[in-house]
Amino acid sequence: MGKKSESKLTKYRVLRASPALSGTLPKTRKFSRRALYDFLDRYRKVIAKPASGSGGAGVILVTGLGGGRYRVQSGTRRKTKHGKHATYKHVRSKIKTRYLVQQGISLARVNGSLFDVRVMVQRKSGQPWVVTGMLAKVAGRGYIITNIKRSGGRVLPLSTAIQRSNIRGASTSAIVSRLRRVALLAARRLARYYIRQRVFGFDMGIDANGRVWIIEANLRPDISLFLKLADKSMYRTILAYRHHG
Repeated sequence: MGKKSESKLTKYRVLRASPALSGTLPKTRKFSRRALYDFLDRYRKVIAKPASGSGGAGVILVTGLGGGRYRVQSGTRRKTKHGKHATYKHVRSKIKTRYLVQQGISLARVNGSLFDVRVMVQRKSGQPWVVTGMLAKVAGRGYIITNIKRSGGRVLPLSTAIQRSNIRGASTSAIVSRLRRVALLAARRLARYYIRQRVFGFDMGIDANGRVWIIEANLRPDISLFLKLADKSMYRTILAYRHHG
């Protein structure tokens, strides 16, 4: 058996083939002029990001401002461009590797800062998948990415983040159970392709309406994030599963 592709597009396609999951995945395509134009027509926010790699490096957000104007942001730097062509040229000039374009999700916010959710799903040999940890990653002020090191962000217990957020129309317990259900479905789906895998770390988004999204699936998730929580019990659970693997 050949080496399994770990590209974000491969994982996206494996997940998208599941009817139960397709509605939780932001639309994603290989980056090209045509794909960018198409996405700018369809969505108010569009993300361009490397096809592989992690940690939020190289993520570019393009937001439609109306009247043919687009705001391009990477890190905390923002530039406004007029017209799709100028926008494409500007984004293209920042790209050095293979990129994807993705439908941008309007992530929920805590005190004005975006946050997403890390969900750890693990299994012991011969046993079913289990959610072993969940936390919220809050972006540093002004950043479009939640990577803690890169944006100077912080972690919060998930329920704390949801309760302090601008999410309307869904209770904390309903959102948590939604995240759990989707992450377990996604782990089972990906495990058909990555058959030796014992752990997935999902980066999941919640929008202001309480809808949940799978932003990315990590095959080698960094578990040190869970050490940053005051309560270390999830970290211990994750570790126990890892050593059992």
